[in-house]
Amino acid sequence: MMSHTSTSLPPLTQRTRSLPSRLVAVLLTTMLVCVSAVISNVAPVGGSSASAAELPHGKERFVVAIGGLQASSTQNWVRLGQYEFHGDGTVTERHWHWSQRNRVDRTYTGFVARNCPTRECEIQTAGGYEFTGSSKTLDGTYTVDGNTLEITWNDGQFWEKWEMTTTADGALVSLEYVDSDFGATHGYGYGSNAAWNDRVSNADIAAADHSNFEHSYRLWKTTHSNPDPHIDSGDGSPFWVTDWSVCSGGSCLGARTDGGTSGTDYYVSPARSPIGHRRDTMWSWRLSNADGRNEYCYTGNSHVKPMMQVVDDNGEFHGWVGVEASLNETVPEQGAYGDDIGVFKIAS
Repeated sequence: MMSHTSTSLPPLTQRTRSLPSRLVAVLLTTMLVCVSAVISNVAPVGGSSASAAELPHGKERFVVAIGGLQASSTQNWVRLGQYEFHGDGTVTERHWHWSQRNRVDRTYTGFVARNCPTRECEIQTAGGYEFTGSSKTLDGTYTVDGNTLEITWNDGQFWEKWEMTTTADGALVSLEYVDSDFGATHGYGYGSNAAWNDRVSNADIAAADHSNFEHSYRLWKTTHSNPDPHIDSGDGSPFWVTDWSVCSGGSCLGARTDGGTSGTDYYVSPARSPIGHRRDTMWSWRLSNADGRNEYCYTGNSHVKPMMQVVDDNGEFHGWVGVEASLNETVPEQGAYGDDIGVFKIAS
């Protein structure tokens, strides 16, 4: 009878010591990598860690005009802002705000339209738009669900919702206003990854085909023919000016419609020094109104329209979004009924 020698295995620690040390290191490293991969693919339950968010159709920066306009009200308001979205699901915003409740005067931009089809005048804008210090800021979070963008501001105090459409072969996203809980009724917006200081020159703006830009607007107003407050609106057609001239020095644009004393002079310039921002302003007034006051440059209730340039990922100009904040200054008996206030876009 043959005798049998025990073949029981040594404990794990003993077996491990019997292996070459380099092989042990490789085995342990492989085990750690596998465990790490499993853990990283397990979603946290009830955790508070921030995760990467989907940018609104891949775009970071949006220019937005939004307003609360009711025909029956004389407390209408408009807001023109810059929204910047971040990959952690947060959004920051800087805006300029005008309201019929807060009467502000027109102010001057510092730019004079020389050698343009218009009269040689210093261009005006809505009070406060010329200064960054006049702006306000908001912080919030956002969610993207298909084509729907929802933003919640100030720790859930209020929200707004937009529908997104990709345009310009993916280089631009347009926003269509849907709803909010803070009294907004209308709005326009466009977004891209262009930096805030990616400003288009006046020469390039004048060279653009403005007949391709849609002029859509919602404007609270009264007129001689319709003295009851109402919301004037339009969609689909180009703006009244499609041919702009660059004034001397390239600092502004000018155009005249209809000609003669019955015409209207239109001006566009930066809100102030054109460095580091995309803020423009449009100023317009009827020549007959200035002549009726024995003025060369009109100082009455002109139309002042703060705007922001729409620029796509490639630096191409697509127009403006803007607000009209033409508050009555010179006809006191009309009060707020002499205001024109609204939101608009001139954009493709």
